[in-house]
Amino acid sequence: MRKGYRIAAAVVCSAVLLVAVTGCTRVRLQDTPSTAVQTMHKTVDLGGATHLDTTLRMGVGELTLKSLDTSVSAMSADFEFAPTTWKPEVTYSVSGSDGTLLVRQPENIEISPLKNARNNWTVRLAKGIPTDLRLGLGVGTSDVDLRGIDLESLDVTTGVGKTTIDLSGPRARGLSGRIESGVGDLTLRLPASVGARVTGGKDGLGDFTADGVGVNSAGWVNDAYSGSGPKIEIELKRGIGNVTILLVD
Repeated sequence: MRKGYRIAAAVVCSAVLLVAVTGCTRVRLQDTPSTAVQTMHKTVDLGGATHLDTTLRMGVGELTLKSLDTSVSAMSADFEFAPTTWKPEVTYSVSGSDGTLLVRQPENIEISPLKNARNNWTVRLAKGIPTDLRLGLGVGTSDVDLRGIDLESLDVTTGVGKTTIDLSGPRARGLSGRIESGVGDLTLRLPASVGARVTGGKDGLGDFTADGVGVNSAGWVNDAYSGSGPKIEIELKRGIGNVTILLVD
């Protein structure tokens, strides 16, 4: 978590404890211009890329992530934010067949209007395009539905809040992933018909519950893991909070 995000997380925790990018911005005038809730839509064309390296960094807010219905665009997203300094930054470039997409909340976000802040992202990523995905999540709630996204690798770091990650559904290729959870509850949805293994689930503080009985010295595995076909390998680094693994048919 970068410096700006650490500051935002600290403020919230303290309160608890006491190559084409197109888009438009619409402002609903309320409060003052600097604190008015704004909405922004962004569409990013693939630009000929056949592989995506995608990074999302959100310091504070609520994230909904899912796949597009087609593979025409690298991303289509809707953002709702206040104050204006929280406007997300979107960059995209193509080198050869590789597209690099970065979506991030500004690092040096203002803290003073935090009590009136809003930051909601609905991000839809390309369907069927091989993708390396990194998520840096700070304070908030995240619903990450990765069905339909052709993941090659996954790296997730969470801060404070509730996170659901859905890796269920068919997989055309194997997937290696790393999930580092901070403070809060994590729910991991995995397919029953694709081999999956999660290591590190017993570390950290909080309850660990999983469908099935496949817990051994190497971690948790589903019944399909002993068969052939693609495998999902997840390294889990736990902090404080409950972890739940659900098998989905």
